[in-house]
Amino acid sequence: MNLNQLEVLVAIVDTGSLTSAGDVVGLTQSAVSYSLSRLEAELGVTLLERGRQGIALTRVGHEVVQHARAILNHTEAIRQKAARERGLTVGKLRFGCVSTVPSRLLTGILRDFQQKYPDIDVVLFEGTPRELVDWLENGVIDIATVTRPEGFALSIPFVQAEITVIVPANHRLAHESAISLESLTNETLIGPKAEYGLMHVLLGLGHGALPRLRHEVSTPNTIFAMVREKMGVALVLKMLLDTDTPGIVALPLAPRQFTDIYLASNLKAPAAEAFLESCARWAKAHGFTRDTA
Repeated sequence: MNLNQLEVLVAIVDTGSLTSAGDVVGLTQSAVSYSLSRLEAELGVTLLERGRQGIALTRVGHEVVQHARAILNHTEAIRQKAARERGLTVGKLRFGCVSTVPSRLLTGILRDFQQKYPDIDVVLFEGTPRELVDWLENGVIDIATVTRPEGFALSIPFVQAEITVIVPANHRLAHESAISLESLTNETLIGPKAEYGLMHVLLGLGHGALPRLRHEVSTPNTIFAMVREKMGVALVLKMLLDTDTPGIVALPLAPRQFTDIYLASNLKAPAAEAFLESCARWAKAHGFTRDTA
């Protein structure tokens, strides 16, 4: 058993096919198949089952993959520490974020980081807040945006985002200077189901403090369009709004509510530390924290 075989195994699981795994690790499909067969023969167990539905891990395969990810993460950390001793910062980072991260923020931090560290490859993953935490814990990704920094090897404040209410331009509340949560009790709420429970946590509320989520949609543009068409109101992060979004009015909550978003990692390695620090600096310099807004 060697590191190349473990890399192949993880690549197959992550991509879902031998061909795609070959593209990731730079091998032909036949070479990937041979590597997997050799690993299974050496261990004396079947790790993957192939069927009409694709590739699936066996019970022991799940356990082996978890160990393989840990070994590869430790190996990458060793390589990066050795590189730092030689005055270099190299490696690959898998960065997970929610799909609603504003494009200006995402492209800004990635472009800035890659200009500073051209020898570090950043691979982007998108998921729900719950998925990102699970992926961090299972070693699928190295760094993620999270709302709670506890329990990770590394964490750093990233963004301070205000929670706002958006209503149609001619809504009864559109001319208010601020909106209380109580005034939304009888409103139809639009938003992503994956983040609705999170909104209760961010606002420090009990389960019944917000109106029931009526329309479950996930993309900001769809939410804005439905609000514009008077289908309901929505709670969104202010940083997702364009200043000239037509047909809707964004109002602060009373009292105003902010949530802290962090970058977290379980990979104690120079590349991970550099990424966290670089992203936090860029976000602060470009107005994504409360004190610079």
